[in-house]
Amino acid sequence: MTKNLLLTSMLACSLQAETITGTCKRVLDGDTLLLTNGTTVQIWGIDAPEKGQDYADKARAQLEKLTKGRKLTIKVKDTDQYGRVVGEVKAGGKDVAHSMVLTGMAWHDEYNAPEAEGLNKSMYGARKKRRGLWADDAPVRPYDFRKGKTTPAPRVEVAADEILCEYVMDGDTFKSGETRVRLWGIDAPEKGQPYADEARARLKELIEGKAVRLERKDRDQHSREVAIVYAGSTNINLQMVKEGLAWHYAYFAPDAEDLAAAEKSARKKRKGLWADDEPVNPYEFRKKSR
Repeated sequence: MTKNLLLTSMLACSLQAETITGTCKRVLDGDTLLLTNGTTVQIWGIDAPEKGQDYADKARAQLEKLTKGRKLTIKVKDTDQYGRVVGEVKAGGKDVAHSMVLTGMAWHDEYNAPEAEGLNKSMYGARKKRRGLWADDAPVRPYDFRKGKTTPAPRVEVAADEILCEYVMDGDTFKSGETRVRLWGIDAPEKGQPYADEARARLKELIEGKAVRLERKDRDQHSREVAIVYAGSTNINLQMVKEGLAWHYAYFAPDAEDLAAAEKSARKKRKGLWADDEPVNPYEFRKKSR
């Protein structure tokens, strides 16, 4: 058993950062395919409708048109918990993920591929033109469908000085249309760190699908709005730190005494990430990752 696990781990490590080729034997759904050598490939950067959702069959048919029986080039990004290769897939030199998103047959997977800005731009282009699944007024995201949410959220009235939080990307970033907002003065755990999922889930609970008000502070190098975010009278930035789900980002907000005090209190009470004896600051985690 130990030997098999070791071999699996070695295979996963050897695949990452490699480019492999293979012929598509079968398309399993709108973002997953099987190669003739038995390798299952999850297309990186997209999330297609699940079985039981509208457009699931159309998405699968579109992916078959693009890939079935064709030789594919796959730039491996990762292997997932199911042992599938996750990678950028090209057929005849064309990026399959972009083709799926452009035709409105898949979402940009903003959580697992936030850096894929081209996919994001293509998704909003398809949405604007009401292509594919965007012909529906409020299609349900596959992520939400998998979580058991089968109906779209009701429409939210948004005041002139507010925006609608449409999608939480992680514990300190969300999207409204094509606008990305980074919560000022805090730094939540990165994907791959302990409490990253908890931080994202809590921010979703606090603001996703709701009207929020921004107190804009800056625009960062990634063209994100940097702001204090309010839901009603609640300062969301402060709330995340109070609950131990984000650090006070002292480098960018040295004068934010409320955030500093909230972090000190959460640390003392061992809330959230402070339950660990030596949690790693997201800044240090990013630095080591680079």
